[in-house]
Amino acid sequence: MQIDAITNVAKDARILIVDDVADNTGSLSRLLRRAGYAICITITDPAEALAKFRELQPDLLLLDWHMERLSGLEFIEHLKNRIPPDDLPPVLVLTADASHDTRREALAVGASDFLSKPFDPSEVLLRIRNLLRARFLHRRLQELREDLESQISDRTLELNQTLAELRLLRHSTSAAPAP
Repeated sequence: MQIDAITNVAKDARILIVDDVADNTGSLSRLLRRAGYAICITITDPAEALAKFRELQPDLLLLDWHMERLSGLEFIEHLKNRIPPDDLPPVLVLTADASHDTRREALAVGASDFLSKPFDPSEVLLRIRNLLRARFLHRRLQELREDLESQISDRTLELNQTLAELRLLRHSTSAAPAP
């Protein structure tokens, strides 16, 4: 995922929109495409979205809270059981339920952010931008950590080989007869 320096938009970010109302997924998708996001995946069946989640590898999940078959709460709980914590993308809950209990419940289960419908399109775009920036930085840190771990492993192997050679050299030197 690359963030465009001029528009500040991660045009290649994979955004998954899960809402059981097709009009909601459609309007969000149009809003995102107009803002420059090219990869918006909309799914109206939360069970289908859950089944395809690993394959889709979204960078951000926009999730309705009150859906048929599988609620937003259940969706996140199932997701957390299927995906390693470092691979979980940020989750922005978008719901018509503005109650404090719902907001607390969503954030407590692992949602990254929460917005009540009807929402201000500019605020949605700003929150999406911020969540994607955090996702980008998180992934970059993961890459750097993996690179560092690989370098440490390589250096440790080299060090152990050098120590083995020194021990062998010391042993052969101490075993040699004195002149």
